[in-house]
Amino acid sequence: MTDLLARFGGRRRLGIALLLLAMFCVLVASYISMRSQDIRPKPVLLMMTTLPLQWSEGGIEAELAEDAAPHPAFAHLRRQYDVQPIDDLRTLPANPRQMLLLAQPRALQPSELVRLDDWVRAGGQLLILADPALQWGSLYPLGDKRRPLFTTMLSPLFTHWGLELVLPMTDEKPMAVRKIGPFHIRTQTPGEWLPRKAASTTSCDIFAQGLAADCPLGKGRALLVADADMLDTRYWEGRGMRMVTGGDEFANMDWIESLLAALKNGKSAHGDFVGK
Repeated sequence: MTDLLARFGGRRRLGIALLLLAMFCVLVASYISMRSQDIRPKPVLLMMTTLPLQWSEGGIEAELAEDAAPHPAFAHLRRQYDVQPIDDLRTLPANPRQMLLLAQPRALQPSELVRLDDWVRAGGQLLILADPALQWGSLYPLGDKRRPLFTTMLSPLFTHWGLELVLPMTDEKPMAVRKIGPFHIRTQTPGEWLPRKAASTTSCDIFAQGLAADCPLGKGRALLVADADMLDTRYWEGRGMRMVTGGDEFANMDWIESLLAALKNGKSAHGDFVGK
């Protein structure tokens, strides 16, 4: 022990050396932990949309450009999920608690609607952004199949679940800011969920001042939002006033991600978590 103390120049230097060694071990452990999180597989999020989220409307030339990048909303989702596009809902995997995002999707075939309903009731977790009057800008004229759908085509599904999606006709400005729980979000001509008068019962619980609905269906669950424009960066990226941290002006994406987290973790879609 005396030789060891002498080699390190006394107890004080030995203590400093041991402290540095401990700090080095902590840094190595932190690095290993961060690396393990980086390589941990992300949960799969299937997605169908007519919005230009993963691919732009500029054609192959735009996609091959050096500065080509997916839409910021898609980039947000990709941080937490392995986002995988799906073209035909009849091919939905029979995987319990699989997650699916429908963001203003194309018109679905009757067989796809049946498959989707069966898939949710078997345990699927579904988030739908259905806009009754989409204001998303496009390079293509109205009527062009490449343009995002102006209005949702999922009314038969909503009717089956005992809901009706309406576009409120008021004198208020079409762009509105509302507070949902801890989130300040901005929307454009959002719709409103109403229980169908002709339906005897519905399992869906309408919340967020009519903007959202929570539908337990069989072993699965569907969360419905009556707006898709909220994904457009012009409604949430920073333009001066800061309503959320991280540089975004409004918490549109934070709210959407909280809804997905509620589905993934089986949490309530009410209260402070996603806003009632």
